[in-house]
Amino acid sequence: MKLLTQGDDFGFTRGVTLGIVDSIDRGVLRNTGLFANMPSAPFAVSFMKDRPFACFGIDFNIVAGPSCADPAKIPHLIDENGTFIKSGVRIRNELFKTPEGRAEMFPLEEVYTELRAQYDRFVELTGRKPGYLHPHSIHPETYIQSIRRIAEDEHIPYSHDIREALGFREIRDCPAAVQKTTKASGKKVFDPAEQISKNTTELIMQCADWLAEGEYAAIGGHPGYVDGELMKWTTLSLERMRDAEAMMSEEVKNWINENDIELITYYDLV
Repeated sequence: MKLLTQGDDFGFTRGVTLGIVDSIDRGVLRNTGLFANMPSAPFAVSFMKDRPFACFGIDFNIVAGPSCADPAKIPHLIDENGTFIKSGVRIRNELFKTPEGRAEMFPLEEVYTELRAQYDRFVELTGRKPGYLHPHSIHPETYIQSIRRIAEDEHIPYSHDIREALGFREIRDCPAAVQKTTKASGKKVFDPAEQISKNTTELIMQCADWLAEGEYAAIGGHPGYVDGELMKWTTLSLERMRDAEAMMSEEVKNWINENDIELITYYDLV
């Protein structure tokens, strides 16, 4: 079985970045996507050149932090301070409940303009193309259309499409999984007790046999260390340390080694 391990939001904050780096160096993480718009992105990029065995993609972010595009060109995406409107605010808007409303909230050309600017920022910071493209948080239709347009234009895999095409087994589909999501990731609600009690390692091991029955499988999450800056930007905060713990877990490492599971990246899929 070939296993793709993915950790999102590289460069979100310094703490998240360091948690992802440790998950690569001390654990099984092999794919991570950069938040090119965040102030910590250059800090994250500084770790990339010494880790050629990892695949660094881009996580397109339109719900946290400053824009890469000129704010005047994306008025529907930002607030009065020039930062993206948070996902928790977005999903409580009545317009978000219908495709027509979402298209009004996220105009196609504005979304594409911002995603293209984030892509260009990635190339500017790293001197290379991202290894894959990945969405973040909420997924309005115009957002997915824009990602697919860039994927086609740049000949870079869109994570969801290539995994679906190859029949990846994913934990969200595992019949043995008892704990599937927290309120933060599922409902944009901050519940510190629930996030701290999340046991990502146990969830992976609940699904281990089922994952290993497929040719391809994926384990994803949001590994990272928690810092004060993170609490400002997102409700998905405390549980990140649990995802990092799982990526560095001896139990997960032993399962991979004892079953001759091959860790792969998106570069192995194209």
